[in-house]
Amino acid sequence: MNRTIASLAVVAAVSLVPEAASAAPPWVDRTITLPRLVFAGNVGLGFGVAHTPPRDFFGPGLNLEGAIGVTDRIELGLRTGIRLTDDARATGADAYGRTFFHETYGTNADSVANPEFHIRWAAYSGNVVEVGLDGRAYLPIENGSRFGLMFGVPLAFHVGNSVRIDTGAYVPVVFYNHNFAALDVPGYFWFQISDRLWLGPLTALRFINPGGPGNVPGSHTDLLLGFGLGYQVANAIDLKTWILFPAINQDSGARNFGFGVGLEFRIGD
Repeated sequence: MNRTIASLAVVAAVSLVPEAASAAPPWVDRTITLPRLVFAGNVGLGFGVAHTPPRDFFGPGLNLEGAIGVTDRIELGLRTGIRLTDDARATGADAYGRTFFHETYGTNADSVANPEFHIRWAAYSGNVVEVGLDGRAYLPIENGSRFGLMFGVPLAFHVGNSVRIDTGAYVPVVFYNHNFAALDVPGYFWFQISDRLWLGPLTALRFINPGGPGNVPGSHTDLLLGFGLGYQVANAIDLKTWILFPAINQDSGARNFGFGVGLEFRIGD
């Protein structure tokens, strides 16, 4: 009887201990959409640097975004930016606060950036390859801006538990008198150094037809280069930092750049 009572006491004590919060998987193992009913909020602080004779520009901006997994395969999200100074508006500093999805279009130079709504569907989820469909809409609250859309096919390759490659193709269109259009092919290469630390080079090839309110010439190709690093500081919190040269192939590419740091917090993991 004493043994039975003792056993019941142990079971009761264990049952009263709160269940430990489960940590998100290492970065390279995470899926291209959030799990069902998991919310992720991102706050990023970006700094833009631009050399435009006769002066240089340097200013800070904020990126604010949130997303939720409606199901394990469907994710909805919204993001915008805040430019804190005149220089930040000139450099589009909020774009340097984007936390690891740097395909940014459809914005102008006001203090508050056009909101961007997105929906993403994981069409195929394998152990090695994930294929998605991504749709985004730019809502024109900035002065002189126009409504825009972006369609994309995100791809994620998971190589064991140590490497992840995020790539795909994205086509933004902004509906000016002469439409802005582009083809954006990113390549983000992530190496998982430990369960909590990951890092790697960031690239993107962008074919741009600028369009705009008038007949703006100058179709061109931009090559983005950068480097990112992330660290999971707690079960549901990531710290991320990066540096970006958005057009390193241009004459002033090494002098026009930005860097940022951000936090992602998740609820429901």
